[in-house]
Amino acid sequence: MKDAFDLLAEYVGEVCGTNLVCYHLDDVQECEVKSHPTYEQLRRRAVDARVKRKSSHLWDSLIAMGRMADLRGDDKWRMIIVDCLVPFLRGHSWNIHRNFYRDLGDVRSDMLEATLTVWQETASGVPPRDVPGLMVKTAVNEAYRRADEHKHESASRDAEILASLEEASLDSTLKAASILHGVNPRDPAVMEQIRGERTGALWQRWGLAETFGQHHADLRAGRRSGLNNATVSATMLARIFVTGGNHYYYTSDMYPKFVDLPAAAEALGIAKTTAYRMVRAGSFPCPPVRMGSAYRVLTQSLMRSMAIPDLVVHADDVENGADHAAGA
Repeated sequence: MKDAFDLLAEYVGEVCGTNLVCYHLDDVQECEVKSHPTYEQLRRRAVDARVKRKSSHLWDSLIAMGRMADLRGDDKWRMIIVDCLVPFLRGHSWNIHRNFYRDLGDVRSDMLEATLTVWQETASGVPPRDVPGLMVKTAVNEAYRRADEHKHESASRDAEILASLEEASLDSTLKAASILHGVNPRDPAVMEQIRGERTGALWQRWGLAETFGQHHADLRAGRRSGLNNATVSATMLARIFVTGGNHYYYTSDMYPKFVDLPAAAEALGIAKTTAYRMVRAGSFPCPPVRMGSAYRVLTQSLMRSMAIPDLVVHADDVENGADHAAGA
């Protein structure tokens, strides 16, 4: 059975066909630009621009065409824009379908409705570059909200008890630091936010606000790079698209890359003389690196030896948790 995404693709396919598409004037004959794509080529370029976070005039042109078409009472470009955003919604729709046992067609209908609502609400006062991100973010959030409501309406008492127990298992001394309430703690996106918030709250209490603030500033300015593509999950990719930047990083990125051997030994509870003896015997838990006359230990290696997880966090979540812990 066809869902909302399928019907949308059919509609846009019928409107555009195989003809060349002008996203400057909506008229290939009058446009001074001589090279125009087919709709399939245009869609691929639009998706690629969002995935790679390219600074492109393409999306600005699409939004402008959509607004002008609205004034004519024509929904063609509005639907083209939504269809170009569908690839960023499909993965979330499947996750919601599997995790909440909600009909896939209903999930996608919820998403389509939400994107069109945002389109109407951002008709004025919102920069064109922000509109696509708001459409995707709102669609995902609304679909999760409706799925959660549906789950609670149909859940049995036993299922509710299990969910409560699972949520309680996440409790810690930093539980109060989380600013997320009334959400599904099993959702990977929610778990990611909680993880980042608690990390930020902890760092705030350690007095590291200035340090991670500079780290985040470097990330956002491009002086540091976020996680590589091999590490980024589908959920993270969607958020990168929404925020317009890869601001994920390992917690170990905040610390010095290496620590001195005596410091590593102290952290592991090993006497300094014993540590040097173990290095010579090749039995020290963290293989050290010789730098000049001194031995150094890779911080990530030390963290693994101490069973300290090297968490992946997002700068926004860390800052939210830190602000919450600071009483902001």
